[in-house]
Amino acid sequence: MSEYISLSGISYAYPGSSLPVFDDLDLSFSSGWTVLAGANGAGKTTLSRLISGELAPDHGRVSVSGEIVTCPQVFTGLRYDDCCYIYDGTAETGKLRSCLSISDDMLAEPSVLSGGEKKRLQLLAALSRRPGILILDEPTNHLDQESRDLVISALKDFEGCGIMITHDRSTAAAISSRTIFLERIMEKPAKLYDIPLPLSEALDEIDRRKRDGRNAYDSLSAEIASLSFVSDRLGEKSRGMHGRLSKAGLDIHDHSGKAAIDGARLTGKDRSIEDQRRRILAHARHKEEKLAGMEKPLMRKEGIDLQAGGYIPYVSFGPAVLSAGDYTLSVPSLALSPGSHVAVTGRNGSGKTLLVKAIVAKICQEGKGRHLLYIPQEYADDERERLLQRVRTLSDEEKGMILSDIYRMGSDPSFLLEGNPEPSPGELKKLDFILSRYDGRNIIVMDEPTNHLDIVSMRILEKIMDRSNRSFSLLLVSHDSAFTGLTCSTVWEVSRKGNEGTVRILS
Repeated sequence: MSEYISLSGISYAYPGSSLPVFDDLDLSFSSGWTVLAGANGAGKTTLSRLISGELAPDHGRVSVSGEIVTCPQVFTGLRYDDCCYIYDGTAETGKLRSCLSISDDMLAEPSVLSGGEKKRLQLLAALSRRPGILILDEPTNHLDQESRDLVISALKDFEGCGIMITHDRSTAAAISSRTIFLERIMEKPAKLYDIPLPLSEALDEIDRRKRDGRNAYDSLSAEIASLSFVSDRLGEKSRGMHGRLSKAGLDIHDHSGKAAIDGARLTGKDRSIEDQRRRILAHARHKEEKLAGMEKPLMRKEGIDLQAGGYIPYVSFGPAVLSAGDYTLSVPSLALSPGSHVAVTGRNGSGKTLLVKAIVAKICQEGKGRHLLYIPQEYADDERERLLQRVRTLSDEEKGMILSDIYRMGSDPSFLLEGNPEPSPGELKKLDFILSRYDGRNIIVMDEPTNHLDIVSMRILEKIMDRSNRSFSLLLVSHDSAFTGLTCSTVWEVSRKGNEGTVRILS
């Protein structure tokens, strides 16, 4: 297997930062796909930019073999040279177009394409160059299952060295059996776990290693503490024995007492106790040296307890016909029973958000809005300001609780502090969720909640929203089958043919 990329002794810190993102990093990539995963800010994008040459390391060397093509999250359109490669007339490019389902109309007007169509077009432009190295940043974000399947099929045929930054576990499992997980806890450079497993299995393996490492560290620490306790007790006993064997307090004429002490000294009782203590001390020092050579696994405190409870209103909707332009969606009688967890699935453009917004409107019209937490796909400027203004009105104690919860959901809470950058879309979703949690809202409606979330935050949210938790009702729109499988027990499938759509209830 040929080596395409080699990083040797790489250190890098952003200008103005005293903390390096990487310190003396060695890493290599060969043919095939590697998944880069980790929390936001762990260094995934920095690593990819060091590989592509967008960033130069402070120390060390990056060696690459072959042309590098990168696909960022946002597609800005086709360049002239992209078109030259796409229209090269070769059978290979024709096969790529067919695989990605790219029509002439899509090439003619890329600005009017959907997000999934733009992503497929971006991938066609990249693959048609026949790069040796392909770097993709969240290539399946916002894609429905059909578009995701097309992208996976094209990526499977790529024969060079591929690096994919993703939190999409199904796509990762389909194309890659190697995961590099980046982690930054506390003020330290990134730690890398290079695991020869697909993403989901790799995350489980990392968790196991951390638990085993922490247990071994704690066990050795407890053993050292026990040896120290025994040593102290023997020291006390030795000092007591030394005092009893001293002749300093005896009368000068007490010959029998002196003889008894001399006899005790001859038996070596005081020396045997001291020798035993020294052996224990030597053993303890050996254990301490071993402990000093171990890295204490840092276990980040994750997750919050969501037990909303209280009275949960029954939600019903339909039958109804919903409209958006010339598109109509026929909806049967639907029910969101108290404590039920429902996933809304379907292709992009089928009307999932149309359905959910209609249900949210009905909940509010019926006076049940005080129970509702609705988290949209995106936040408008006024909604973002509403959330931030609410934080500003909290007491210091309340702010401390919010900061702690943000951290436990996988984010650096510093975005809430004065003078820091505006929160990202993912951070806004977490903030909205946490603030509403304190209001006791127990009908939770989320539209694509995993968009903008990293894999660490996503796994935390899965545990919070576990489908066995009946203390709240959940209505969830998502393309992530792994996420919905863990959080929901019922599916409402939205499908579309032409200008008409329907909703089916699946269990």
